[in-house]
Amino acid sequence: MSEVQTEDESSLRFVLDHSRDAYFEFDHDFLLTEWNRRAEEVLGWTRQQVLGRPIFDMVPAELTDVVEHGVTVLRAGADDRRAGVHPRQSAMAVEMALLRSDGTTVVANGTVFARREGDVLRVGAFVHHTGSGFGLLEAPQERLHDLLTGLPARGLFTNRLHVALEGARGTGTVAVAALGLDRFKAVNEAMGHDVGDELLVAVVGRLRRAGGTERPMLARLAGDEFLAMFEQPGPGAAEWAERFVTRALATLSEPFQIAGHEIFLTASGGIATAGHRERATTLMSNAEAAMHESKAAGGDRYQVFSHAMRRQIVDRMTTESSLHRALERRELALFYQPVVAIEGEPEVVGVEALLRWWHPERGLVSPDQFIPVAEESGLIIPIGAWVLEEACRQLDQWRRQGPGALASVEINLSARQVDHPSLVATVEQVLEMTGVPPEAVTLEITESVLMKDAVGALQVLRALKGLGVALAIDDFGTGYSSLGYLQRFPLDILKVDKSFVDALEHGQGTEIVAAVVNLAHALGLSVVAEGVEQPAQLEALRHLGCDFAQGYLFSRPVPPVDLRWELAVA
Repeated sequence: MSEVQTEDESSLRFVLDHSRDAYFEFDHDFLLTEWNRRAEEVLGWTRQQVLGRPIFDMVPAELTDVVEHGVTVLRAGADDRRAGVHPRQSAMAVEMALLRSDGTTVVANGTVFARREGDVLRVGAFVHHTGSGFGLLEAPQERLHDLLTGLPARGLFTNRLHVALEGARGTGTVAVAALGLDRFKAVNEAMGHDVGDELLVAVVGRLRRAGGTERPMLARLAGDEFLAMFEQPGPGAAEWAERFVTRALATLSEPFQIAGHEIFLTASGGIATAGHRERATTLMSNAEAAMHESKAAGGDRYQVFSHAMRRQIVDRMTTESSLHRALERRELALFYQPVVAIEGEPEVVGVEALLRWWHPERGLVSPDQFIPVAEESGLIIPIGAWVLEEACRQLDQWRRQGPGALASVEINLSARQVDHPSLVATVEQVLEMTGVPPEAVTLEITESVLMKDAVGALQVLRALKGLGVALAIDDFGTGYSSLGYLQRFPLDILKVDKSFVDALEHGQGTEIVAAVVNLAHALGLSVVAEGVEQPAQLEALRHLGCDFAQGYLFSRPVPPVDLRWELAVA
């Protein structure tokens, strides 16, 4: 490729470099013209090292004649297509042996295809599995199909999709729908893989019925992910795909009866559409990206891929990449917002630690932009451990300043941290290392964490309570709002969400806040109101018997050096 790229070429480069498949391409002289990032990882050769070199440099010498024969077959198919004749074969599934840069050999299953660009023949290969040994041969039938469900596997689907795109001339379109089961891992963990396998077979039966008269080609992409392909002479492929996904989500939400168990599932879907100029792997990646966006939005829904979505994906990947280095580069910091006792004269009794990221190029990054990325990537585990240690270390410094110094700190725990087996040990280690008394630390979790896995959350909270720390439920009222759950958990503090506090300024929501405060007090819990910004809200909270408050009325979150314990609010 030239250094000056069109938007389409830049998009193609992005998709190729973030594909899970290795990809390479060579021209009619067998010189390599394309080599993606995954090929660099698998084979050790960089793109700069291989472009312009013969493909035979990457193939064991004893197999070069077999490669030439395979290319001859593909060339014949491409020539026939160019002449308007139905091709004998322009794509085939293979097992190909390739040489790594260290001299070892790797075997890759994949699809090899030929295409014409004017008078130049280009041959490309997508390879998606590596092993040991070598060989180049027609792939056995079971390698092209999933053994459990009998559906085509990725390689065969990619092959057929490439042919469909080649045939989508004029106004023809091809659509790909990707479907992924939500929380299927929990079924395997709770009921065993045999039940999980039987469930997958039942899912495929329902997907076939959801295909209706369109009868799309179905494939199993990964453990609990599936693909469907739709071809249409006009622009109707996208409509077919949307009808299929809508029916699929509906039928999958109906209970399954498997091995004496009643199992409820939901699924997430993504749809992408293209004409003949699009590459098969690009279209598949776009559909998968839309599916993962649906999962991130809570599942049991579908989204249609857009270029804005691609930009969001790029931004997310860039953020994740930078976040990997943020800890070691000391770019993360904690700000603190006072927690104020509001009965009588307002008095600071503690602070909430809030994470901030000073990016060297983007400046102060909003937590809304990087916390979800940290959660999704798992980086929240080391970052959360750092937050615990830093907040307790800072509290210890304040407490050493003598009488009147700050007494306590509240620290947020994410859902991933609560699920992680090391959480209790990490908290215990931090308390011991910093010397902060456990009763000076409050750990906050959101209501949704309790509802997601009540049994698991209860075990974790009891273990944390055993260390002596206080426990708070944050953003109360924004999740399931199941008040009866409160008495099941060893909580100390209930934090009322800002949305309810906002309504108080206009004389609304008083009954809801009063009910929450009364219930909390009946259960022996203290109540903190979040997001207090106006004096009228403060007065209403005092009248309702709320114990504590925090918000801009008292102070914005500030660095520790700017924190003031005295308040000017009456």
